Amino acid sequence: MSLSIDTTLAQLTGILPVLRELGNGETITSTAERLGFSQPALSRAIARCESELSVKLVERAGRGIALTEEGRVLTDAATEALSIFQPALEDVLGDRNARPVRLGTLRSIAGQLGPMMTRTPISSNVTISEGSTDGLLEKLVKGDIDAVIIGPRPEDPRFDWAFLQNQEFVLAVPPEHRLAGREAIMLNEAADESFVAMDSKYTTRDLADQLCAEAGISPPITVESDNPYTLRTYVASGLGLCILPDIMAGDDPSIATVRILRPGGELATREIGMVRMKSRPLPAQVRSALRSLLARPLSIDPRLVPSRGL
Repeated sequence: MSLSIDTTLAQLTGILPVLRELGNGETITSTAERLGFSQPALSRAIARCESELSVKLVERAGRGIALTEEGRVLTDAATEALSIFQPALEDVLGDRNARPVRLGTLRSIAGQLGPMMTRTPISSNVTISEGSTDGLLEKLVKGDIDAVIIGPRPEDPRFDWAFLQNQEFVLAVPPEHRLAGREAIMLNEAADESFVAMDSKYTTRDLADQLCAEAGISPPITVESDNPYTLRTYVASGLGLCILPDIMAGDDPSIATVRILRPGGELATREIGMVRMKSRPLPAQVRSALRSLLARPLSIDPRLVPSRGL
């Protein structure tokens, strides 16, 4: 019986997986669980490494652990080294140890991935994590996921970007609201309204705030939430209007949606794309799956296609 990729990796690279996971864990217990170790076994491995190097790698921080300066240097180096070695090992071992494609996505995109994957022949299993842009990019940097579908395009030069679609934003209003039934509005037409909004950790909120600033309005926010369904119920209850991606507003009969025009007359949209680490090799079956996904991208409203390629 062949060994698992994690076991093989540990046998070939010794302490490197331990060092990498120390950078991701907040406690010895959580780090041990990620590695499949018992807590005493991990503590012994750390102590042995510290003894051999004559440096302290971790120190107590309340109930958890924190890396020392030397520990941070070594965990960063271990992460970089394994980001090259592990995909190469997975390629060598081939189908014997093929792992799922690990994809991260914004919540506003997750619902579109099912039809996308149905149209696309993918030989590998796919695991999908939902989260905020910052949280997903952090997982990508750590190597916990292979690629993320987010927006807008990150400026960090470590990332590689492939455009997928322009995602439209709309204004959600109660069905009986004075703006309901309009095809599109300028946001300054809602200057006297209260709003409900996504939590500030999401880029959806960033764009909503930007659109309001462009329109010269600063509406009071009565409620914040990280759940689009909850926000729609607040809109329906009359607590405030809400700026959301069109797909998050959905076909909810309890609200009406109105398209948003920016001051120049163009529709309010943001770019959505797939992001990978530029310098990180991926196993062959993962690369193949990601290429297949990019070949059959998310459905695109023809009115939102950019006038020039990226």
